[in-house]
Amino acid sequence: MPKPTTAGADRLVGRRIAGRYGVENVVSSGANTVIAEAIDVSTDEPVTLKIVRPERALNAVFRDEFGRQVDIARSLSHPNIARVLDSGEVDLYGEPTVFWVVEYLGGGSLRDLFDRGRLLEPSQALVVGLEACRALDAAHSRGVIHTELTPSKLVFGADARLRIVDFAMAALLGAEPWEEPATLATHVARYASPEQALRLDVDEKTDVYALSLCLIEAMTGAVPFAGDSTVSTLSARVGKLMPVTADMGSLAAVLERGGRPEGEDRWTAGEYGTALVRAAGQLPRPEPIPIMASSLFGASMIQRQFDRDADELVTDEPLTDEPLIDDVVADDLIPDEPASLDDPSAIADTVLADTELADPVLADTVLADTVLADTVLADTVLADTVLADTVLADTVLADTVLADTVLADTVLADAVLADDVPSDPARVDTVLAETVTDPTEVMPAAVASAAVSSPTTRMDVADPSGTIYDDERSRRPWGRYLAIGLLIVALLAALGVAGFLLLRTKSYEVPDLVGVDQAVALNEVSGNDWVIETNRERSDVVDEIDHVVRTIPAAGEMLDEGATFVVYVSDGPELRTIPELAGVALADAQASLTDLRLVLVEVAPEYSEDVPAGSIIRWQVQGNPSLVTGAQVLPDTVIEVTVSLGAQPRPAPELTNQTVDEATATLAGLQLVIARGDDEFSDTIEVGRVVAQDPAPTTPVERGGTVTVRVSKGPDLVAFPDLSGQTYPQAQETLSGAGYVVNSLLGTSAGTFVSASINGDDVAPGATFPRGTGVDLIFL
Repeated sequence: MPKPTTAGADRLVGRRIAGRYGVENVVSSGANTVIAEAIDVSTDEPVTLKIVRPERALNAVFRDEFGRQVDIARSLSHPNIARVLDSGEVDLYGEPTVFWVVEYLGGGSLRDLFDRGRLLEPSQALVVGLEACRALDAAHSRGVIHTELTPSKLVFGADARLRIVDFAMAALLGAEPWEEPATLATHVARYASPEQALRLDVDEKTDVYALSLCLIEAMTGAVPFAGDSTVSTLSARVGKLMPVTADMGSLAAVLERGGRPEGEDRWTAGEYGTALVRAAGQLPRPEPIPIMASSLFGASMIQRQFDRDADELVTDEPLTDEPLIDDVVADDLIPDEPASLDDPSAIADTVLADTELADPVLADTVLADTVLADTVLADTVLADTVLADTVLADTVLADTVLADTVLADTVLADAVLADDVPSDPARVDTVLAETVTDPTEVMPAAVASAAVSSPTTRMDVADPSGTIYDDERSRRPWGRYLAIGLLIVALLAALGVAGFLLLRTKSYEVPDLVGVDQAVALNEVSGNDWVIETNRERSDVVDEIDHVVRTIPAAGEMLDEGATFVVYVSDGPELRTIPELAGVALADAQASLTDLRLVLVEVAPEYSEDVPAGSIIRWQVQGNPSLVTGAQVLPDTVIEVTVSLGAQPRPAPELTNQTVDEATATLAGLQLVIARGDDEFSDTIEVGRVVAQDPAPTTPVERGGTVTVRVSKGPDLVAFPDLSGQTYPQAQETLSGAGYVVNSLLGTSAGTFVSASINGDDVAPGATFPRGTGVDLIFL
């Protein structure tokens, strides 16, 4: 591993931590931890020492949580999770803090590979991803989420096996920086998920997203969505699909699914790993990953682990020695009637029947596999290999193969099962002599006749004891002729079949490929010799990118070799055209967007002088406010709408002392309506002006609402009555009825009315005064 110069390293190197760990080298000094290579003096084994910076471990709460997280980390036992060996307290540069100890991994991290300018092929990245998924699945099943999965956390051991480091600890040390994302380290922000960028809750899908980013960087050298700053980096991935390319092969679809912006759309780690295994079959066998050698403790081990993982993913199908045609009773294979030369297929059947029980190489390989295969028939059977090297070669025509085995198998067809044919050539001759009485019974007529009439050919019948009376050499010549004759017949039949098959245009049934991954679909039809034409289109039926939408011809139809087969591959769901929403009633807008598979979300409503209550004032696409009516978006795009509360209520104006016309104009300017109530007397407001209003000034009134006014009739004046000749009680009653009030009485209440005065002035009958005026009376 690299040995960067680190501030304060000279104060730590050579120290023995906790009396047990001798520091040999300081690897890095980060914002949270100092990482060092050390020797465990109790076991003489290398370890990695991680010391928390003292400023992070000042309070007891942190230290308690640190201990709890160490316990969680130590409980994780998995081949792809770095083992936590120990923990404790130590002084770093004179200040107390805590540390933990991890198994030493001498192969370097994925980040080390990048720093050396090394990238991975898709098949290599797949192996890394699979081992990471195994670790994540194990941790997630225990409820442990990493939260900070970066290439630096993906570390190889000297055995080439990947481990993920800092489970539980990364979440603890990374919590504080996320409280202020703008200050978050860029190398952490680059691998953050959209939910982390939005400060939402995280779950195991967060680690899956980060792994997709790491694997894409491993192949391309660039981290998707990386910006110039932490803020731009975090915001760039919100709502964005993971960018993958065809160069990634079958790995592209897996990475896209694992890196979807919404967590619920991503795979779990277990599902991710399963998908990687499926994708492995379409990639070449991976080369070993160029891991680093240990910087402190010697060279890296041979990468057996890597090869083992590769073997799990890429396996060759073993060849089989089983015959293509099962051994059966010869009688079941030989037809009752000879085949017609006009029927090539019948000839083939006859030849197979006659030869099935012969040597397996001749029967199975030449006749069953090669002679009747279309392509191999023309190129191989008639080529030098089969005719010159195999069929007519000395080996095939040798005594054992053709004279003994073929002859014996064929001649004994009516009487001997294939399984009973002896393997010993000498025994073949014995069985033959014991069984055959007349060669014409089992041989073609022309061959048998020649064999019987030949003066050099002789076959005697064996006696019941099984003693052979004929010499072995006296039988072989006609046996060889018989075998050659059968072989010639077989080849003639094969040529007939070949001519028929070569002149015939083959057709194949179109398979049902709808919904199948493009690479898998093309592989399935690759052997049909069709001209493949690939087009792309959007589809709601098959909305998964790079999966087959439809084919022409459709599934079930027959298509000739050389014909064009058109495959339509999905570019994702059909785009939706955003309708005009401004001014549309909320219920109608909701129905329209639902039909389009778009999502309507209401934001804070507002008052509007122009848009009726319950209708939409304005709208925007969440995350892309520049889009306008007519723009095309993907399904499930969120449309934010602002709904109108109607016109904002306005405060009633002050109308007192205004004329009716003035009050009418004032209310009209506020889109309010005037109404007249009953006029009333006023001692202070002159006639014709507003005395009172309802509602009162400043009271909110809806636009178009009514304000009622009451207009002054002036003071309420009443005439002074004539009190002449009235007694005091009578005068009191008269004044009260006229609207006056008796203030005082001068004289006697038993006297007669003398005079009345108001404010010291005598009052004559008929004079007018405001109602309720007080009167002074004199009665004598």
